[in-house]
Amino acid sequence: MRAFLAAALLSVAAMPMAQAQTSPNAAPADVDPARLAAARLLIARIMPPDQVDKMMESITGSSMASLREAFAQDPSMAKMREDNPKAAMAMDRMLERQHRRGLDLVKAGMPGMTEAMARAYARRFTLPQMADLTAFFATPSGQVYLQQAPTVMADPDVSAWMTGLMRQTMEDLPAEMAKLTAELEALDKEDAK
Repeated sequence: MRAFLAAALLSVAAMPMAQAQTSPNAAPADVDPARLAAARLLIARIMPPDQVDKMMESITGSSMASLREAFAQDPSMAKMREDNPKAAMAMDRMLERQHRRGLDLVKAGMPGMTEAMARAYARRFTLPQMADLTAFFATPSGQVYLQQAPTVMADPDVSAWMTGLMRQTMEDLPAEMAKLTAELEALDKEDAK
């Protein structure tokens, strides 16, 4: 149980970092300055600086709600809550701290993320394509899309899917922790030889 709880806590702590990381790729290609300028304008349209914090709060809030729901539905966590309400309250406080910390990290990292996104867009879209996208997001339909897109993660269907994914992750975690423990013990035995 303690190993499971420790692993769960570690996975929660790693969530913001995992969400912010990308897979390693080859060195990025140079970016055409004109395309980069157009991409920066497009990103500013897609993620208006005055609305970014609200968007991030919506996204991280939905992720954290799914995690809390998965914890609530996990039988061992439910038993822990029933057997030790103080431990449950401590867990709730830890989850809230992790949510706040993750949100603070994401907010602090937004300038770097928006620049990275602009560079990625500049590599993937031509000037005419970015002009089309920028024009679309200036339309009433584009504005509605921009307002509603961040709320999609809080939609009941999406939340239910995320909760199911978290639940499956939680169910798989004890077996994965057992495998890790066995591997580490085997390595210790090898090193002892």
